[in-house]
Amino acid sequence: METIKLFPALFLSVGLAPDFAAAEEIIVSATRTPRLAAQTGSSVSIITAEEIEARQYNFVADALRDTTGVSIARNSSIGGVASARIRGAGSGQTLVVVDGVVVNDPSAPQGGFNFANLDVVDIDRIEVLRGPQSLVYGADAIGGVISITTNRHAGVSAFAEGGSFGTVRGGANLSLGDDENFSRLTVSGIHTNGFSRAAVGTEDDGFRSIAASLAGGMKLDETWRGQVNARVSDSRAEIDGFPPPDFSLGDADAVENTQDYAVVASLAHDAARADGVFTVSFTAIDRNNVDAGFEIFAATGDRLSADYITDIALSERLSLIAGVEVERFSVDVSGVDESASNGAAFALLEARASDTLTVSGGVRRDEYSNFEGATTARVSAAWQVAPEVVFRGSWGQGFRAPTLFELNFDQFGFIPNPNLSPERANGFDVGVELHPIENARLQTTFFYTRVTDQIDFDFAGSGYFNIDETRSRGLEVEAEWQAAEWFSATAHYSLIDAIDVGTRTQLLRQPKHQGGASVILSPVERLSLAASLIVNGDENDFPTSNDSFTRVDLRGSFALTEQIEIFGRVENIGDKTYQDVSGYAEPGRSAYGGVRVRL
Repeated sequence: METIKLFPALFLSVGLAPDFAAAEEIIVSATRTPRLAAQTGSSVSIITAEEIEARQYNFVADALRDTTGVSIARNSSIGGVASARIRGAGSGQTLVVVDGVVVNDPSAPQGGFNFANLDVVDIDRIEVLRGPQSLVYGADAIGGVISITTNRHAGVSAFAEGGSFGTVRGGANLSLGDDENFSRLTVSGIHTNGFSRAAVGTEDDGFRSIAASLAGGMKLDETWRGQVNARVSDSRAEIDGFPPPDFSLGDADAVENTQDYAVVASLAHDAARADGVFTVSFTAIDRNNVDAGFEIFAATGDRLSADYITDIALSERLSLIAGVEVERFSVDVSGVDESASNGAAFALLEARASDTLTVSGGVRRDEYSNFEGATTARVSAAWQVAPEVVFRGSWGQGFRAPTLFELNFDQFGFIPNPNLSPERANGFDVGVELHPIENARLQTTFFYTRVTDQIDFDFAGSGYFNIDETRSRGLEVEAEWQAAEWFSATAHYSLIDAIDVGTRTQLLRQPKHQGGASVILSPVERLSLAASLIVNGDENDFPTSNDSFTRVDLRGSFALTEQIEIFGRVENIGDKTYQDVSGYAEPGRSAYGGVRVRL
C-alpha cells in the first residue's frame, strides 16, 4: 500500500499551490493522517495560503464564507461574534481544530467557536471536512470539521494596511531553520473605529486585537521529532446592547474583553511500518462584558487534553489508523462552575482494494464522567475510475455532547437538566470529481444528514431540553479553471435544505441557497487583478428574517520588486445594505490598501 508519512502533516507545511491533478493533492483532516485526495472518500475543500493572500482575506471567517457548504453568521464584520455552520449544522455542531488541537469554546452555551478574532496572518492551510466525523474527532463533529494548519515556511515577512472606518492592520512573521529544525514567531494586530453594530444605532463601535504565536520543532534522532506551539490573543470590542426604556437592540456603552490562550506539545515517531504522534494541549478563554463601568457578564473555560494517533501499515494494501484520547474541561459562567472529563478510543481500517479503489471503515467509543457515552461509526470509499474521474461516498455518525452550561444552567428561574442526552446524527454523501479539460475541476456532491435529540431552549421556563429531530439535505457544486497563466476562475454553489422536522421550518441563520465566484487576471507581469461575488439567500432569523443579498468585491496587487508588493481592495463596491444577523449592520462600500514585504 502506498503510504505517506505522518510527519509532513504535523511538522511541515502542506500548503500546496493549486493542483488540478486529483491523485496528487494531499488531504490530512479526513483521517487525521495524510492521504492522497483520490484515496479519500470524504468531501473536503482546501484553502491554501496562496489563495488567502491573493483574495486578501483578513479573518478566517472571510475565507470560510467563500467555501462550499459553509455559512457564516456574524453580528458585524469586525470583532463581535462570527459562527460557522457546515451543511446547516449549528456552530456547536461544527468542530474547529488548529494544528490538530480542538479549540471550541467550552464556556459557550453550545460549545461553538468564535471566528471573529481569528486572523489569517500565520495560517498556511484550511481544510473544511463536511459530514458527520465523530469517528476520528469525537463530539461536536456533526456538520463537519474545520482544520487549520499554521505556517512552517522559513523566511521573514511583514505587512501593513489601512482604510475605511479608521482601520489599521498589520503583522509580521519570522521563521528560521528548515523543515526538521525550526523556530517561528508571529505577531499581528488590528485597530478600527468601526461603525454601529446595531443597524438602528448612531455611534461607532470600535475594535482592537493583538495576537502572538511562537513555535519550535526539533529532530531528536532519525525516528523522533518534537514540537511546541504557544498562542495568545487579547481583544476589546465595543458592542451594542438592549438599553432601557424599551430594551430593544441599540446604542450602548458596553465593551467585551476576550483573552485566548493555547499551548501544545507534540512528540512524533517514524518507524518502518508505523508512524505515531503523542500530543498534549491546554486551551483557555476568558471573556467579560462591561456596561457603563459595571461587569454584566463573565465567562471562563479551559480544556486539557492528551491523545496518541498511530498509522500502521498492516500490509501493502491494508492500514490501521487508531487513537486514544483523554480530556478534562471546565467552565465558570452565569452561575455554572463545573468540570467534567471524557476518554475515547477509535480504530479505522483502510484498504486499497485495487489501484483505483480505496475503502475504509471504523468505530469509536466515548465515555463521559457526567452523562451517557456514545458509540459512532463511519465508512467511506473513493474510486478513481480514470485519471480525470473520482467517485466518492461516505456514511457516518456524529454526536454532540451536552455542554456543561446546558446541563447546569439555573439562572432566572430556569431548571437545570442533568438528564440531557447527546445529539446524535446519521448522514451520508455521494459525489463525483471531474477534470473535463486540462487545468479544470468540477465537483458535485449530494448529502443528507438527520439529527435526533437536538438540544433546544424553552424560554417559557423549563430551560434546556431534547427535542425531536432536524434534517439537512442538499447539493454542493464547485468548479475551478486555470484557463491560462494570466487567467483563473472559481465558482461554488450550495443548496442546503435544513429544517426542524417537527415544525417544517428552515433552521435559523441558514440560507437555502448560497454561493460565490471569483476571477483573477494577470494582464501584465507583476500585476494581479481580481473580482469576487458572494450570494446569500433569504434566512430565517429572530426576531425578523434576513433578506437575500449579493456582494461584489474588487482587489488588486502589484509587485514593485521581488520583495515588496503593494495591494488594495474595495469591499461591497455596490454599497449594498444587508444583515448577517437580524438587527446587526454590515459595512457599506469600504476601501483598504497596504504593502507586503518578504525577505
